[in-house]
Amino acid sequence: MSHTEQELRKLYQDTFSMPKGAAKFAALEEVMRHADALGLVEFAFDVRMQATSVFQHSWVPAKAFLSYSWCLAAYDREPERFGARAEHRLLWNIKWMIYSVHQFPEVPLQRAFDLLDDMERRYRRGGHSMHAVLQHRGLVAESVGELEQAQEFYERMDRTRRDSLSDCAGCVPSSQVRTLVALGRDEEAIRIGEPARTSFCSEQPQWINSELLLPYVRTGRGEQALEAHRSAYRRIRDNPHHLAELALNLLFCVHTGNAGRGLDLIERHLPWLGQARTPLAEAEFAAAAVAVLTALENQGEGELLLRFPAAEGRRRPDTSVTALAAELRERALDIAARFDTRNGNDYQSNRIRRWMAAGPIGESVPVSVFSAGAHTPGGDRVRGLIEKVAAATAAGDAEGAARARLAAAEALLEAERPAEAVEAAEEAIRELERLGMTGDATRCQVLLARAYEQDGHRAEAVRRLRELLEKQHGDLPGSPDRPEWEATLGEWLRYGPEASRWYASAAQGFTASGRTAERLSALRRALLCNPAPAAVAELLAEAESTLAEPGTPVESRAGLLHACARMLHHDGRLTEAATHLATARDLLAGASAAQSAETAETAELLGEILTALAGVRLRLGAPDAAEEAARAALDLTTDPDDPWNEARWNAVVVLVRSLRARGARTEAEQLMADHGLDEEDLDEWDG
Repeated sequence: MSHTEQELRKLYQDTFSMPKGAAKFAALEEVMRHADALGLVEFAFDVRMQATSVFQHSWVPAKAFLSYSWCLAAYDREPERFGARAEHRLLWNIKWMIYSVHQFPEVPLQRAFDLLDDMERRYRRGGHSMHAVLQHRGLVAESVGELEQAQEFYERMDRTRRDSLSDCAGCVPSSQVRTLVALGRDEEAIRIGEPARTSFCSEQPQWINSELLLPYVRTGRGEQALEAHRSAYRRIRDNPHHLAELALNLLFCVHTGNAGRGLDLIERHLPWLGQARTPLAEAEFAAAAVAVLTALENQGEGELLLRFPAAEGRRRPDTSVTALAAELRERALDIAARFDTRNGNDYQSNRIRRWMAAGPIGESVPVSVFSAGAHTPGGDRVRGLIEKVAAATAAGDAEGAARARLAAAEALLEAERPAEAVEAAEEAIRELERLGMTGDATRCQVLLARAYEQDGHRAEAVRRLRELLEKQHGDLPGSPDRPEWEATLGEWLRYGPEASRWYASAAQGFTASGRTAERLSALRRALLCNPAPAAVAELLAEAESTLAEPGTPVESRAGLLHACARMLHHDGRLTEAATHLATARDLLAGASAAQSAETAETAELLGEILTALAGVRLRLGAPDAAEEAARAALDLTTDPDDPWNEARWNAVVVLVRSLRARGARTEAEQLMADHGLDEEDLDEWDG
């Protein structure tokens, strides 16, 4: 299928809102292919540069090699075609290539050295500092076991000025700490690394916090290690890109006597091995997991059955601790042997063996809220339940202890301690499932989904709630009922065909139980969430049928008309869309006049409807009528406490375009100046 340039640019814009994953990667690659076919060289360059960043910061750096190499070759052929900005981006991104390429044993080591030499040549030619060059020479040296060289590069980098091509204030110390830990210089690693723990970029602070775990533990700083672990894991848990950092957190669990916590992480994240960003990250995770599993075997839990979540529609078969340890040990050693063959030494095999043999270091650090000596958050009620867990465990009442864990997780969530509620619920689920207490386990899964969402991990909350709703055909345990949970899942998904589908299902459930207001709200959201094309006609028909029913509240009718108009507009049915919007406007205006008052919610909805009406009228070729509606919308969005918001921005843009369409350019330009608009703002407006 071929595309016009306009269609291709639209397809590219659509990729920005797609979550990282196979669909986004495939869409970017499709845009590249068609851009090449159309001869759009500059566009193809820009797409590949953006794709390089996406691939590198996901879990497919091998794809980044290809897109980056194309851009570098295109720039070298015609540097004047792309300019200085493109050169700077290429010089920045070459660091990513070097950071990744040596982590693939199939790539000759000389390739990494050649890239380093090319990087240095290009940096010197541009008059740039050698700071970043020395940093990456040190990382490669450390990775292949040349620790004396790594130390030399580290010290030279430390004496070299930074510049605009140096990594950020978090990533430079992270690589320094990695080298210092390999050299056994823990105190220096902590001194260098700690200031960077407040740094934020796509890799931070999870990278620096993970690198600091071992030096913290080896120097007896247990509380700091625990804080770093929790901070790192909160950023890691939703992104397979951070598999290598997760491995360091597994080792932390072994070093601090928390094999049970490590097991939770293995069960949750083992599917990530199938999409490891590099073989080195794969080997490190496998080796760290072996250390956790070995600790459990030593505690007599080798026959414990492990269950894994589904990933991309597939679920790994259940297995025992002992069997998984043997499997991962072989996997880690095989990858390490491939590195040794490539590197010409046995550094990686020895390193991986040390990881697998890791054990406790110093005193144990309680991670779980149920651990003896752990800080107890959440007040007296939580403290009492935790004591109940300990008492039931001591008495051999495994079921009582498991139920007390669930009650403690509920109490923590009620106490607005979602992070601790997540940890408590995960432990409770593991115990409940082992004991075959399926009803309580499902109830705890619902709780866990809520805790994840409140803790800011919406992707994990969505995954768990979706899994529960797909597995459980009736209501979930407790309250609310199924339609409310379906609407909640739509809300957590926010936008897109899947969100629309869950809202539509919720609307059907509300219909069956006669809950009209909730049904209308869910149906409206199903329309506004950009439903799949195949679902639009059915949703519109259901909405039109609902609008014909007597007794529907005015605001609900207006909101539903607005949502229908959005779909009709998108489908090119502008006249019908304008009719729906005008009807919605009249309904709200009449209701406000009858009540002699207008709520903020009504005014906001009326403003959105008037702005949409202005946009449709403008597209229908009626700029005077569009201007009238836009001015009315502006009157409703003027708020002295919030003079600028999205609704007002949209109203101003459509008013400017309406004024231009009828030739009032002077007034339009003044309006743009008053509101700080430029031509790009007008071009981005899609009505």
